[in-house]
Amino acid sequence: MKIIYPLIRTIFLAAFVAACAADGGTENPIFRPFQWFSYANGDDIRENCAPGRNARYRMIYNAIYDEQVRTYDILQITTADSATQTTQVFSGGISVNWLLGAAGGSGPAATRESKVVISLKDLIAIEQALIKSGFEKPAIKGQILHSDEFYWIAMVCRDGNFKYYAWNDENSDVAKLPFREVLSKGDETGVRFQEPYTPTVFGRSSRYYKGGRGGGSTYFTLQIGDNGLDL
Repeated sequence: MKIIYPLIRTIFLAAFVAACAADGGTENPIFRPFQWFSYANGDDIRENCAPGRNARYRMIYNAIYDEQVRTYDILQITTADSATQTTQVFSGGISVNWLLGAAGGSGPAATRESKVVISLKDLIAIEQALIKSGFEKPAIKGQILHSDEFYWIAMVCRDGNFKYYAWNDENSDVAKLPFREVLSKGDETGVRFQEPYTPTVFGRSSRYYKGGRGGGSTYFTLQIGDNGLDL
């Protein structure tokens, strides 16, 4: 079953709008699948993006959705010379085991999280790495992100301006994007970074592929629009 963002939004968000709206985190294991699309679009950041508000950064690393997803949320208080980086690592995709798993537990449903105060120098390094990676370019409208591949998404709100961009194998070398190294300084989850590789896809229509763990069952796509996911 192929899951496409507009379809998910139509079916699920109408029923779960109050419970499933992104709130800057994805820690609830029951609502996480429904909340994920809103979170990946930065809906919560957009809603609060206004001049004079705190700067917010969000980077998402999809390392085959069934195997590893890493999220980096950074908040800079306007009057402070530091920022807070919250890093989360999810293992396992939208499956029965994941839905029943408790955040912070063990096994394939485990979620690891760290919250670290980073310096203004570190935040500037993240900014520079994003710019070096092409973040300031317009988002690539029509770009397709496959859940069974490797890609990065980044979004930033600075002084009321929201910017969104995505990288996959079609427009970058995903393994060598420079912001990975600077983000790692504020990542204390202790979870090994899943390196990109080329999975063997037997057929996405059947929702099965052979990956690093010998198989997977989740497949969906995200499509980039003008400045975010195409709704």
